[in-house]
Amino acid sequence: MTYFKNPQVDATMIEVTLSSAQTASQGDFVLFDTIRATGSHGVSVNSSTGELSLDTLKKYYIQASIHVDRSSTTSSWRFAWVDSSGNEISAADGGYDAEWTYHGATTTTNVPTATFTAVYQPNPDQVASPIRLKATLLNAASSILTNTRLFIVEAKA
Repeated sequence: MTYFKNPQVDATMIEVTLSSAQTASQGDFVLFDTIRATGSHGVSVNSSTGELSLDTLKKYYIQASIHVDRSSTTSSWRFAWVDSSGNEISAADGGYDAEWTYHGATTTTNVPTATFTAVYQPNPDQVASPIRLKATLLNAASSILTNTRLFIVEAKA
């Protein structure tokens, strides 16, 4: 009987966060500014533009946990990954957006926040760099809270 062996993967865990809440509206990018990791890695962040640069010779799994305090409890929001040209990265290219849609006529005032995830998992030969997380739908003067973070697994290709 033959068993398939799972190869060990040399991987680094990386967390990218906000040091303070960010006031944002539709069209704004999340301006991450802090990186911590379990070892050396090929990820860098530009806190002025929100650009996340990735080593295109490595494999990535990126999960964004988005925590938003909406300026209106009846507003919806959506965040999507975009490439360096500002084009949304489609699911076919590994980009999966996060969306929260308001439903119903009853306003829920005691739960003004929602947390959802957006995933970027490109094919190893198609890593886009730099990428950014963009609010494609967000009510004006909403807040992206410090609980928002990226969890990145970086592995050798």
